Amino acid sequence: MNKALNKILVPVDFSDFSRKALPVAQELARVYKGRISPFHAYDLYSDMEGFHYDVDSFHADGDPATIDQAIKKKLRQFASDAVEGDVLDESVTAQDNNTAQAIVEASGRFDMVVMSSHGRTGFMRILMGSVAEKVLRLGNRPIVIVEDASAFTPFRKILVPTDFSSNSLAALPYAQDIALATGAEVHLFHALCGDFNNPEQFEQQKQERLAKLHEIAEQHLPGMTVNLKYFVVHGADSAHNAIRKHVIEQHYNLIVMAAIGRTGLNHQPIGSTTATLIRAVHTTFMVIRPDA
Repeated sequence: MNKALNKILVPVDFSDFSRKALPVAQELARVYKGRISPFHAYDLYSDMEGFHYDVDSFHADGDPATIDQAIKKKLRQFASDAVEGDVLDESVTAQDNNTAQAIVEASGRFDMVVMSSHGRTGFMRILMGSVAEKVLRLGNRPIVIVEDASAFTPFRKILVPTDFSSNSLAALPYAQDIALATGAEVHLFHALCGDFNNPEQFEQQKQERLAKLHEIAEQHLPGMTVNLKYFVVHGADSAHNAIRKHVIEQHYNLIVMAAIGRTGLNHQPIGSTTATLIRAVHTTFMVIRPDA
């Protein structure tokens, strides 16, 4: 394994939306021989007497230790309905009304975060989810975002878009680990953007970029001798539209990509292409921080 990602944090809010992250986390736990810790942040003063916990003592005057233990028990029950017990580790809670910040702080003790793009309200897809987007922007761990409408199955086809920058290449070791453990195909993808005067000019640049993809595979995917495919497509208006169209046609189980690409800046830890794609396609994403 290129990376040790055996401690996996799975934030949930006890909704059916958030439950969808658990089977994906289980698959990754099998890949990395790891364990899953379900996580929940709660606020004694604004969670409406614990209506979604079934905890009678959940109110501002309740005993904090009793409430915390009850929620941890509820977390394990919730997770057990979606995953097998042998991958479950201890539940983790935080009394914090800033859910995103609580997830980021808790993730410091873990190797990876797996979470749904939707929450209890179901509106998170509109803005990629206020919590999910904040965790992506603030976190420094690999983050897997499970889109509610994605048809997740065991990993069979993994897409790795690259703009040939060193940032984008940071995703490759993660894709390789999952592919070698599951037998999945890895598809390397590059969008050739811009206007071309004639088809011959495009074809020449396409062949050059395909050669570059093969070179990258030799350098960065040394264990991948089979199950590799290469795609260079014309992205006339934008890279993210070219990727989105390709994903719709190919039906991937997982997209692995860096949080920032060639134009990424330190004060913008998630790039526009990554953010736009997560909002636009019904596929599970693994987002890698290049400095993680």
